[in-house]
Amino acid sequence: MRCHKLINFFKNNLGVLMVLVSSMCFAFVPNSAKIAMEEGSSLFFLIASRYAIGACFLLPVFFLKKTSFRVPVRLIWRVLVSGLLALCLIAATYHAVNFLDVGLVLLILYSFPLGVALFSHLTGKERINQIQWICMAMVMVGLIIMIYDGHTKINFYGLAISFFGLFCFVFFIIQSNALATTIGSTPLNFYISISGLAILSLLVLFFSQSISWTMPRSEKGVVAIFSNGFFYILSWVLFFEGARLIGSIRASMMACVEPLFAALLAMFFLNQILSVIEWIGFFTVLASIYLFERFATKHDQE
Repeated sequence: MRCHKLINFFKNNLGVLMVLVSSMCFAFVPNSAKIAMEEGSSLFFLIASRYAIGACFLLPVFFLKKTSFRVPVRLIWRVLVSGLLALCLIAATYHAVNFLDVGLVLLILYSFPLGVALFSHLTGKERINQIQWICMAMVMVGLIIMIYDGHTKINFYGLAISFFGLFCFVFFIIQSNALATTIGSTPLNFYISISGLAILSLLVLFFSQSISWTMPRSEKGVVAIFSNGFFYILSWVLFFEGARLIGSIRASMMACVEPLFAALLAMFFLNQILSVIEWIGFFTVLASIYLFERFATKHDQE
């Protein structure tokens, strides 16, 4: 009995650590992407290189672990769906910011834990108590305080695209978490990268004249491209490995610390300073996630 509790304690803490490190890694993605585009990279090249670099980093893992490249036939369509959802999420996010303030777009996308929790709760996969729902609501309040300035004009087309991105995000997490449990996080992310490259190749084939394929002009931009791809793939591998241990709801909630890490990194790399109001939102999110995790762990122990 004591050994069983010790194993669960170790798995829980390992899962939490993986998701936190995942969020820290993902915080580098928007900052490195911004630097790469400022140094001349086109959006299409940034996304394609992200997939290509991710696949290149994961390929040696197959040989080191002596893992088979084969995926059960019955799961191929689900892997393709995950790849398509991931690409649609990226496309919707970058398209929506053309019509809405980036803060509002991110706020909508970061409500994905609510969607994951609602789906999991209604389907009976995971149960959430009343206090945890309150904590989730407070996370959203903190993100609103921290991200949304309230001055942006509402564009209904932009809102529709943002909520489509949210839909893709929620079902990407649900679909991919189930697949990661079956085939492993590393193979899943490798095939998502490959399927993303395949879809982008088809776009180049049919719309080559309307696609900008521009590389960054400086060494700084090249470093930003590689760091973007590396931290992007590492964050997802760690996230799904962590979610396999602690569940998709807890992992999704803890992933909400990513904007906090991103804000801290922006202070160091982009000289962006948080206002007093933004700091209030920062600590509201942090405290709410801590309370959610505390009650989730207590519920598991019971």
